[in-house]
Amino acid sequence: MMSTTKAHIKISKLIYKEKSNLLSISETDFLNAWKNESEQNRSIYERLSEDLDLDSKKKEYNQIDSEQAWKKLEPQLKSETKVRTLFKEFVRYAAVLILPLAIGGYLVYNAIDSVETYEEVLVDNITPGTQKATLILSNGETIDLEDQQNRLITTTEGDQLKNSDHKLSYDSEHLAEMKIKWHRLLVPKGGEYQLQLSDGTQVWLNSDSELKYTDRFIGKDRIVYLKGEAYFDVAKDKEHAFIVQTNRMDVKVYGTEFNVMAYDDEELTQTTLVEGSVGVHLKNESGIVEKMMLEPNMQVAYNKGTLKGELRTVKTSLYTGWKDGRFQFNDEDLGSIMRKLSRWYNVKVFFQNPSIQNIRFTGEMKRFEDFSTILNLLELGSNVEFEIKGDVLTVNQKI
Repeated sequence: MMSTTKAHIKISKLIYKEKSNLLSISETDFLNAWKNESEQNRSIYERLSEDLDLDSKKKEYNQIDSEQAWKKLEPQLKSETKVRTLFKEFVRYAAVLILPLAIGGYLVYNAIDSVETYEEVLVDNITPGTQKATLILSNGETIDLEDQQNRLITTTEGDQLKNSDHKLSYDSEHLAEMKIKWHRLLVPKGGEYQLQLSDGTQVWLNSDSELKYTDRFIGKDRIVYLKGEAYFDVAKDKEHAFIVQTNRMDVKVYGTEFNVMAYDDEELTQTTLVEGSVGVHLKNESGIVEKMMLEPNMQVAYNKGTLKGELRTVKTSLYTGWKDGRFQFNDEDLGSIMRKLSRWYNVKVFFQNPSIQNIRFTGEMKRFEDFSTILNLLELGSNVEFEIKGDVLTVNQKI
């Protein structure tokens, strides 16, 4: 993805941030992986670290006149706005770092051609997801919750809903007195949202997901329908079971915390239990095929191809970390990882060679990290490389 020169500049920035105690978790992983990749990288890292006296470098930086430096170099270069900007950017980092790599302004200009600059801009245009969702009422009314932030929403059905800090809340006292109404909350790719149901149950909806539910619960069971992925913290009510229904699995609880993943493009439908206990009914088109009970730190994974369920003990944060802003992978295949990144960063992923999807990774990244940082980490940890054109990400095998 990056030329050697651009890679050196990136590493220089990371070393500077390390010395300033500004490195994120994923940037630390990236720097350590690069440092341990070869003796040459370790040597460069040690020389840069030893030479980096921040106080003196900042003084030198403050004394640098980039306009004067540009005037001296300008005759050797084409006077273009893009070149001028690139040069100033280089001067800013070189002045702080004094790279012992002899990367001069002229070399940087020649190394960073228009194609690389264009590719970098494309990566920068791919941003992490945000809190956004659409509410669809039973009468067909559509409400963009992103446009209705921090206000009381009065619907055409007569309900008053609170939408504050990217969380939609139902309060039975503010619901119109009429028969129960079915609502749908749709979260697109590149989005997430939180919902509080009328019984106090908290729901976190992941990207590309939909939850269908009633504005209030009446009757024996509290039933919701899920497509995609959601984390539930169910309000305790021993008299009224809370049931999450998906195409392949029904989850029945009375008050507990658990995660359900039921995407159509995933081979497995999973329920992961954090605390309490749940009953899971596995089903196909004909009905229920198997019943299972889960205890904390257990997961049932139902394969829609074989129609068989597997009960296993897991580290729950690997499956619930998305709710807290983290990607966590433990020996997970690249195909699964890229599907998660595709939903969150709203990009289309194409594998040049399908077998690449079987490469496995272990690591943790911030969910709101720059897309380029995550791709660089994946490149360092394997023999794959990425190419971006528009919103299409192509995964290639390094030659």
